[in-house]
Amino acid sequence: MSESSLINGNGKTDFVMTDSDLFDLYSSGGLEKTILMFKGILTQDILVMLAEMLTNNLSTDPRQKTTKKMFSIFVELAQNIHRYSYEKITVNDKLVGAGIVLVNEFESYYSLISGNVIEHKVYLNLKKNIDYLNSLDGDQLKQLRKDKLKQKREENEKGAGVGLIDIKRKATSNIILNVKKLENNMSFVSFFIKLDKEY
Repeated sequence: MSESSLINGNGKTDFVMTDSDLFDLYSSGGLEKTILMFKGILTQDILVMLAEMLTNNLSTDPRQKTTKKMFSIFVELAQNIHRYSYEKITVNDKLVGAGIVLVNEFESYYSLISGNVIEHKVYLNLKKNIDYLNSLDGDQLKQLRKDKLKQKREENEKGAGVGLIDIKRKATSNIILNVKKLENNMSFVSFFIKLDKEY
């Protein structure tokens, strides 16, 4: 899915989905496997609503261990958008991030996808952290999580926090991080997480 940019009246760049982007998504057939999709600002209230919708969609799935993992990953991805997206809107005197999240179901696995705009320099640091997490085994990730919890969290820290570590521990395979370079040193980054169904 591509993102286009427009300069608004304040001289700032707005990132929008074009009509062709929306039509491509609608006509591709991929939405047939989508059990949840949301694009917009992710306030805590909206996050709770989406979590409830996801829970309802999965209520008949007997693989409780899998659904618990997916729910946890979904919340982490949505919270990352809420906290770190460059596109922010003020809601009740608080800045709230905007982005897109999708949950797809296939025969043997689920995929969770999220995307949002960040500064390109932030992406470079994020990629370094994701590559590091992907290089660790289960025991190393467990120890890293313990170490992170012991450290005093630095203000505005955007590194490989506990949330990303938890995603990596729960995911079936490596975290995939894609990027589309935009104007004004901005980038649209997307996470792709695969979670096998456990029978």
